Amino acid sequence: MDYTFYTADVFTNKPFNGARIPVFPNAEGLSDYQMQLIANETNASDTVFVFDDADKDTKQLRIFTAFKREVKPATHTLIAASYVLTSLKLLPLDSSTPLYFKNNNNVSEIYVTNDNGKPGVIIQSQDTHAVVDRFVPTTEELASMLSLIPADISFDNHLPLIVSCDAPYLIVPIKSYNAIRAARFDIKAWSQSSAPSSAALGILLFSNNTDENSADFHARLVGPDIAIHEDPPIAPVIADFANYLCQNSRIQKGTHVFTVQRGANEERRSYLHLEMDNKQEKDLTIRIGGSAVIMTESTITL
Repeated sequence: MDYTFYTADVFTNKPFNGARIPVFPNAEGLSDYQMQLIANETNASDTVFVFDDADKDTKQLRIFTAFKREVKPATHTLIAASYVLTSLKLLPLDSSTPLYFKNNNNVSEIYVTNDNGKPGVIIQSQDTHAVVDRFVPTTEELASMLSLIPADISFDNHLPLIVSCDAPYLIVPIKSYNAIRAARFDIKAWSQSSAPSSAALGILLFSNNTDENSADFHARLVGPDIAIHEDPPIAPVIADFANYLCQNSRIQKGTHVFTVQRGANEERRSYLHLEMDNKQEKDLTIRIGGSAVIMTESTITL
């Protein structure tokens, strides 16, 4: 049987940038085993499989990572699915009416702006709750596991923290864009530090010094399950990052808007638009927006 799929570049409006996400708009009939095999074959960070729901304006999503496992939908996969499905007119393109995507018992609400009959900016709203742990490796340990020097760690009252919304991540402020790009994860130094005992899945590095000053922050995800030259999507960690920012006393009460850049200038770059309502409470509402571009249409035969 033939299955058509589309590849979308997400968090960008330029081809050959952003996160490359394959989307199967009609995955009916595929087994778990087949979906994992297909995800291995596409070799993308995430592959999205779409199924019909009893509600015609709702779709069910399943997402598989290459050679690993099934994961929950994150903003980059939701944007990819929304862009492909509205482009194909499989879901309505109405800026005032949300789209709904189900994954087990979780429902995601997405708004797609109408840009002259084509999908424009796609926005996901999330109500988040974070657990924050201030017990982190020392500055010297952090520098060692990142192949940097201690002077590269921390800036502007931003300090390393472990933040967990869905899963814990160690978030480390880095003084410069160049230091973030130069960082190389050292698994030996990681294993000899206190980091593994925290159950942190990885390290989100960020700086307010971007290569072209085209964003408020530059960010990069590294860790024990990430290849040394890989620069994976940061959308799964963006809720943790928003909650992290609210721990800084300089982030005052109110609504704040930031742009976060991922990817080096000479590589695939993404721009995530983050809006957060800082009420200085335990719960934080955030909105994450971005654009997408369809790059390929392909068919796989099983």
